[in-house]
Amino acid sequence: MSTPILISSVCAQLPLPAWQKDASLCYLWANSAWQSFAQKNTEEWQGKYDKDLFSDHIAKMIEKGDLFSFNNGVTNEEITLKGKNGQEKTMQLHRIPHYDSDGKITGITALAIDISYSKLLLQQMENMMSEMDIQRNALNTNALIAITTDNGRFVYVSKPFCQLTGYSKKELLALTRFEIGLVPDENFSRSLQALKPLQALQFETCTKSKTGEDYWLETMLVPMDTYDGQIKNYYEISTNITASKHREETLEHEVKIRIEESQRNTIAIEKRNSELLILNDQLRNVQNQLLQSEKMASIGQLAAGIAHEINNPIGYVSSNLGALVGYLNDIFGLIDKYESIFHPHMEEYSILAKERKNIDFDFIKEDINSLINESREGIKRVKNIVQNLKDFSRIDSNQTWEYADIHSGINSTLNIVQNEIKYKAEVIREYGDLPLVNCVISQLNQVFLNMLVNASHAIEKQGKIYIRTRCVDQQVCISFSDNGKGIAAEHVNRIFDPFFTTKPIGQGTGLGLSLSYGIIQEHHGRIEVRSVLGEGTTFDIWLPIQQE
Repeated sequence: MSTPILISSVCAQLPLPAWQKDASLCYLWANSAWQSFAQKNTEEWQGKYDKDLFSDHIAKMIEKGDLFSFNNGVTNEEITLKGKNGQEKTMQLHRIPHYDSDGKITGITALAIDISYSKLLLQQMENMMSEMDIQRNALNTNALIAITTDNGRFVYVSKPFCQLTGYSKKELLALTRFEIGLVPDENFSRSLQALKPLQALQFETCTKSKTGEDYWLETMLVPMDTYDGQIKNYYEISTNITASKHREETLEHEVKIRIEESQRNTIAIEKRNSELLILNDQLRNVQNQLLQSEKMASIGQLAAGIAHEINNPIGYVSSNLGALVGYLNDIFGLIDKYESIFHPHMEEYSILAKERKNIDFDFIKEDINSLINESREGIKRVKNIVQNLKDFSRIDSNQTWEYADIHSGINSTLNIVQNEIKYKAEVIREYGDLPLVNCVISQLNQVFLNMLVNASHAIEKQGKIYIRTRCVDQQVCISFSDNGKGIAAEHVNRIFDPFFTTKPIGQGTGLGLSLSYGIIQEHHGRIEVRSVLGEGTTFDIWLPIQQE
């Protein structure tokens, strides 16, 4: 087999496009790869020229290269070809001219290598390298970049990094991150040692520049390369967060100021509310005192009027009774003398004895003494009633604090309300041993009066009222219990409210218990209530023996 035939046979089997032409550039053959590119069958190639198979532009390009190879020998050329399907490819053509023994051109063999993908990769790599150069220059010019070793020494720093830290590039390359304070915490070295390839470490650092200015950095650190499996260098890109930190500090400071101001305002409001509550309580106490004072003043005026209106005529009656007793004694003495003059056998004696019998003189004489004694007892009772009124309202005192007998106050109050109570309830007194109590007894009498009246009103028909007293430690307790209708549970917490009453309209003002509560509070005591609906109610009044 001749050499041209051998070349043709080998080229025909190549996956690369290959063909052979004669000296006139007429195709002698083309392998299947070139036929596939041109989309021509085998029969269509023999005896054809490039202009018969390709466009004019491609045909002229191929022909121009063939002629160049005839004149210069073996050539390599890159051309861009477009096949029948419109697919464009970059080919590297290797042309080998053929000569006869006389050195005359007999033809040419061409081999095409498709370098389109390689060209594309190369272009992409060039673009990537160009972009990387741009990015590297941009980072070096605008970003805070540093490369450090595992012991923290700087091996690269960007211009902005130098400007922020205040050190020159030469100075930084002679320092470590530890020496300029770029260490987030004491565990940084341990965290760095635990860092594995493809991992990143993010942290914040705060330090001072060379000129003494504070700055904050937020840094992301990643391993760059390894040596014998050990991480040696770290790539660091940082963000200057000083402004945001200052804003945060400013905001935190403002928030702190606002919170402190709010707390001060809250404290002031609470203090003011407390003061208002105290003033309100004081006003309520003053109001209660005024109401009670008016009430006691009215009772005092009534007692004074009764004392004035009753004591004077009673004084007249008492004085007249004394005079009348004297007159009667004189008259009876005179009659006795007259009777001693007459002898029983005298006619006048008989006449007088008859008249004496007719008028029942002995009975009259005896009954007159009885009538006078009863009148004196009546006058004494009236005086006691007036005295009880005076004791109750203390119109003869200035309502000053004094050590008073509680039992005496209860008894005088009972005498006042006896007529109202006696038809509805039996009053049972179970007194204990009580010391004298430092109090305003007239005010406490008012409380006792309210308790007794309310207890009698709670009894619908006939019942019992118990008054019990006892002494516990330095306090006395006065209990008023009744077996009346009781108080509903939903009303118990309201019975001391002013104007609240469970009585029918027109039968209660709702002020009695409110005034009583205020009086006991003034005495630094308390009132406790226990009530069962349908069974009765108990009021326990606790008072200190001595006022502090």
